Amino acid sequence: MHIDSPQRGLALANELVADGRSAFTFDEVEKRLGKSKTATANLLKRMERTGLIDRVRRGHYVVRQLGVLGTPAAAEDVALSVGAALPSMLHRIAYRSALHEHDLLVHPPRSIQVAAERRIRTKTLSDRPLRVVIESPEKLEVGRVPWGASYISDRHRAILDAAQRPRLVGGVEVLAEALATAAHELNAEILMDHARRLGWAAALRRLGSLADAQALKPLQGALQPIRPMTADLDLEPGTDEPTVWRDSRWRVRWPRSVDELLAVTGQ
Repeated sequence: MHIDSPQRGLALANELVADGRSAFTFDEVEKRLGKSKTATANLLKRMERTGLIDRVRRGHYVVRQLGVLGTPAAAEDVALSVGAALPSMLHRIAYRSALHEHDLLVHPPRSIQVAAERRIRTKTLSDRPLRVVIESPEKLEVGRVPWGASYISDRHRAILDAAQRPRLVGGVEVLAEALATAAHELNAEILMDHARRLGWAAALRRLGSLADAQALKPLQGALQPIRPMTADLDLEPGTDEPTVWRDSRWRVRWPRSVDELLAVTGQ
């Protein structure tokens, strides 16, 4: 079939799906077709326009799912888009994106947040803003699990990420809501082990304070500090809000009252 034929794009998409290739690169298609770069680029552009594929970043594409033609791939499958964009880089879907993928948020995030070992030039994936948080390979591996075509923070790591950097997920209210939703599926020993491996004593103290104040079973009373507490810390660091309440056990300063956070989380 001639490469300029309108049916060639559909045939290529069918071939890729039949081969189990939901994600692919420009170079792979060029080699498969045996055509010039210009001819390959023209075919891929036509396939984009007709909704058969989606370009997640320069030279990286995914086949759109049947039934969602016309919808950017990242809107339906973040793991597919991230996996296609970062095929050879150590990474995981993290922070607010991980919370949403684990069904711990009510409102879906606009941006895609990924932890990776280095930055990439790409600023968007499938027309959605991309934010890359740099981590060392050792920290990237903690709580990293397969997630479709990509990797993601497990629930324990996702909650710890949110507690380490609350503003990155939308603030202390989002952290409190996510923790309240996930609490019945969390294990205190796993949270403490993750925190030790990461060196995140402050994040664990914030979680302990929230769990105790909200009476979240089975975490209430089960979490213990991993280091001696020598000074107070803020529940939401980086804000200028005054302290409304201080948790004397965890030495955590709250910018909201317990009742205000309970109202947010529905506890």
